[in-house]
Amino acid sequence: LQRQRIRPAELLRSATDAFAGLSGERRVVLRTALLPGELELLPDVLIDRERTQLVFSNLIGNAIRHSPEGATVELRALRAEGAVRFEVEDHGGGIPPEFQQRVFEKFFRLPGGASGSAGLGLAIAKEIVSAHGGDIGVRSEVGRGSTFWFTLPVDPAVPA
Repeated sequence: LQRQRIRPAELLRSATDAFAGLSGERRVVLRTALLPGELELLPDVLIDRERTQLVFSNLIGNAIRHSPEGATVELRALRAEGAVRFEVEDHGGGIPPEFQQRVFEKFFRLPGGASGSAGLGLAIAKEIVSAHGGDIGVRSEVGRGSTFWFTLPVDPAVPA
């Protein structure tokens, strides 16, 4: 990993900007759920920016593709113990409980899901987050949507 100190607000802005086109095409609103001032109060994270953008890319791309037209996909960043927790929430079909942990396995695809996916994106995201010393997971309810989250460690040189 090529770690550097980065503001969580900067990560969310660049992730949102990268998906402006796809969200527009799919007519899905992509927004951060916190006021800009709140984001600025979060501690810096010590991460590999390029690899972390791959995590955001997978989670946001999936959220947009699985959301109905007119829905909102929300990005959040919150304080966690020694870390910042990032969340991507969609209002799509949700994931049945029995598959929620399996979605992070290599080559796993939800039964009846859209074809064209190799089932590697979430497995790669998990590897990247783990390499940073973070965790990744999902909360989901069928018919209501999913919130994928991951944590990244704060820069130990900066008081949290």
